[in-house]
Amino acid sequence: MKACNELTLKEKIGQLLMVGFEGLTPDANIQDLLHNHFAGGVVLFSRNLDTTRQAFALTQELQRMAMSSTGIPLWIGTDQEGGMVVRLRQGIAQLPAAMALGAARDPRLLYEAAKGTAEELRTLGINMNFAPVVDINVNPRNPIIDVRSFGDDAELVAELGIAAMQGFQDGGIVSVIKHFPGHGDTETDSHAELPVLRHSLERLRLVELVPFHKAARAGAEAVMTAHVGVPVLTGGKPVPATLSREILTGLLREELDFNGLVVTDCMEMDAVTQGIGVGEAVVRAVLAGSDLHLVSHIYESQLEAVAALERAVAEGRLTEERIDASVKRILYLKERHIVEGRELSWEEVSRRLQQPQTLRAIERLREMSITAVNREPDYCGLSPEMDTLVLWPQVAAASKSEDEPIYDATLGGILCSFITAKFKERMYGSSPGPDEIEALISEAANYDQIVVGVFHTASNPGQPALVDKLLTGKSKVIPVSLRNPVDLAAFPDAKGFLACYEPHPHTLQALSLVLMGKLKPTGTLPVTIPEYSSKGGVLYECRSASSAESAT
Repeated sequence: MKACNELTLKEKIGQLLMVGFEGLTPDANIQDLLHNHFAGGVVLFSRNLDTTRQAFALTQELQRMAMSSTGIPLWIGTDQEGGMVVRLRQGIAQLPAAMALGAARDPRLLYEAAKGTAEELRTLGINMNFAPVVDINVNPRNPIIDVRSFGDDAELVAELGIAAMQGFQDGGIVSVIKHFPGHGDTETDSHAELPVLRHSLERLRLVELVPFHKAARAGAEAVMTAHVGVPVLTGGKPVPATLSREILTGLLREELDFNGLVVTDCMEMDAVTQGIGVGEAVVRAVLAGSDLHLVSHIYESQLEAVAALERAVAEGRLTEERIDASVKRILYLKERHIVEGRELSWEEVSRRLQQPQTLRAIERLREMSITAVNREPDYCGLSPEMDTLVLWPQVAAASKSEDEPIYDATLGGILCSFITAKFKERMYGSSPGPDEIEALISEAANYDQIVVGVFHTASNPGQPALVDKLLTGKSKVIPVSLRNPVDLAAFPDAKGFLACYEPHPHTLQALSLVLMGKLKPTGTLPVTIPEYSSKGGVLYECRSASSAESAT
């Protein structure tokens, strides 16, 4: 592999960029970016990934293209977090949602599962995973972090985040912990606008920064920046952290003593581009202290970033010495993680996927995550001899970070084999209207026990309206959260409820076993269920880390 001093300035600038493209095979745009602009990395999304065989062929072709251009291998990265954020969705081990892992609370098993997952990604040619998320989900209104977080306790998030990070790293890939300095206590999505953390520095050190500080001491190799404003660190103005030297250099590099790779979130997001554009945003990020810059989607924006960096050097805003510092960090990590050797055949690769030990660790974590809150003793169980109705919501992506789910499994398809009495499952719309609710209530009156799933109720107000009406009837009603259990705060009159954090088929299998008393629910709620006002249904208090000192 070439050293930094062997590269031209244009080649060095290319190493600072990680770019995306459309399609399952390299298109003309990515070919141009690799051959003529020497991009140092490629980010893959579900639009690029179909089967594991296709994914392997794609990564090999991309690496051949890069090696023929610069002699330097590519970063090939993706968001394989687990749960609802997985870009390669079949033929490979997949971790549960982070919040499910927070409920399971087994760092040793998580390490094993993450290491096995990383080994499979590496076998397929993916050498960087933008995971784990170590944001602390202290705000129940957070639209983007949600179940991607391990929970609302800083120490728990740190412990599990480090376990996952070390598992990924020991599995042979770069683990990019995210999103620094913390995206958990926000109420807006940085894809669309700048979220702002209006906390004191003391509060940040006690909560948001804890996982990052501990991970840095535990050997973190890469950190992803958040497009969030933290006025207390930037002279009272909400400058995006990605563009702030005070945050990336002063706080991350100097105070937290982090010497690894600083990777930006996508530089096309509105939170960093508003008023300045992608190219200028990338230049400011470099000046702030970042190393590797994601420009994930638009070819014209990628060319704009290249041109802006070249212009910044020509004009003296950006020195080649500053670029060299980042390139040296990038090449150092590439030498550690991208080993050149004999190219594997697909037959050899396929034998290394979905290893039984990894799959069993993940299955066990899913079983351990199922959480029961019984306000009456053992309420969250079903009798096989009672007429049973399952009401199941249509599940869809809840944020721009997620892809639409590919599983069509429902609870009823699994649970029906356990019920000897009358059984029925009814699918309902994500946010049922009054007519649909009345029809479901009328049907529910014919059943002795009802399991009703809820999913992301903040965007689907018809779901809590349905559950509220069910709870006034004579049947036994067990609400089940299929995502963030804070959804269950809307039902203070429920005698019990269950949380499973994701609708994965294996999770639903474990949920069925819990409902039938064949598996003990050992999960612990990783977030505090907020208090809920019975007058108007408004969240008014979150008894968690967010009750610590806040705005200054």
